Amino acid sequence: MKHVANENNIIKYDDGEFTVKDIKTGNEFLYKSSLSLNDSFIPDDFEIRFLYNNNDGVSENSIFNLYADGIRIGWIFPIQSLESQEHDYVHNVFYLKYAYIVVYKLLQMAEFEEEEYSDFSILDYYSDDIQILVYDKENASKIEGFEISNYSVDLFSKGYSFCGEGNIFTKLDKFDKNIRVKQLPKPIRNISYINDLFMELIPLQESSITTEKDRVIWLFNNFSNVELQKREILNNLCEKILQDNEKNYKENNVGNNLYAVRCLIVHNLYSLDESSRELLRELNNSFLDAVLDILFTFTES
Repeated sequence: MKHVANENNIIKYDDGEFTVKDIKTGNEFLYKSSLSLNDSFIPDDFEIRFLYNNNDGVSENSIFNLYADGIRIGWIFPIQSLESQEHDYVHNVFYLKYAYIVVYKLLQMAEFEEEEYSDFSILDYYSDDIQILVYDKENASKIEGFEISNYSVDLFSKGYSFCGEGNIFTKLDKFDKNIRVKQLPKPIRNISYINDLFMELIPLQESSITTEKDRVIWLFNNFSNVELQKREILNNLCEKILQDNEKNYKENNVGNNLYAVRCLIVHNLYSLDESSRELLRELNNSFLDAVLDILFTFTES
C-alpha cells in the first residue's frame, strides 16, 4: 500500500516532542516519542514506503540496513520498533536518525480525529504489521535510473512486498543485519508486467487462496455448464502438466486441477521446461473454450 500524504504541518520538534497541526481542522497535536530521536536529518531529503512481511521470525527487532546495488541507501524496520524500548537499536544513533524521519513523515500523513489531544500512539493511525522502507534520496540518486519499484523482485526474495502479507510462498534468501538488493537485468527491467506481478499481484494471492480454489471448483460444478468434451480436454491437459511437474492432481476433477495449474504457474513459471510451456499454450487455448461456455451458461442458482 502506498499511503497518500495528508501533509499535516510539523510545527516543531523539541525535547522528543512533536507539535503537529492538522491542516483540515487547525487543531494542534502533541506526540512524545519513547525513543531519543535524532533530528539532524532533513525529512524532505528522504522517502518512505510501506512494506509487509508476515513470515515467522519477523519481530520488532527485524531492523536492517538497506543496500541497493552496493550503495547503502537507508533502512527497513517494523513500525512497531518506533514505539518500543525492547529492540537492539534503541541506542543506535544511525537508526534514531532514520526513525526521526519516519515518525515525522507518519505524523504528516496521519488522519487525525476531530478532538485535540496529546497522548496517542503512532499505532493508533497505522497498522502494526507495516514494515517501513526509508531511503536517502541523495544516496539513491547515485544509482543510475533509480526507482524503488525496480527492487520489488529482490525485496520479495527477502520476504518483503508492497502489499499483501509479504513473500509467504517461496524459500527466502538468508541475510543478517544488512539487506542487499539489486535491480533486474536491463533487458527485462522495464517490462511493466514483471513489476506489477511482484508489486501487486503475487503478494495478494495467499490471502484468498482457499476461497479462490473453492470458487474455481464451484464455477465448474455448480454455476456453469461447460460442454463435456471441452471439460475433458481441459482436464487432460491439466493432469498432464501437473504429472510432468510432479504435482498432485485429482482424476477427472477439472476445477481442482485447473486451480493446481494456477498455483504451479504462480510459483514455478520460470522453471517450466519447454515441454511444459507447450502444454501451457494448449491449456490456455482449451481454457478459453471453457471460459466461453462459462460466460454463456453462468447462473447464480
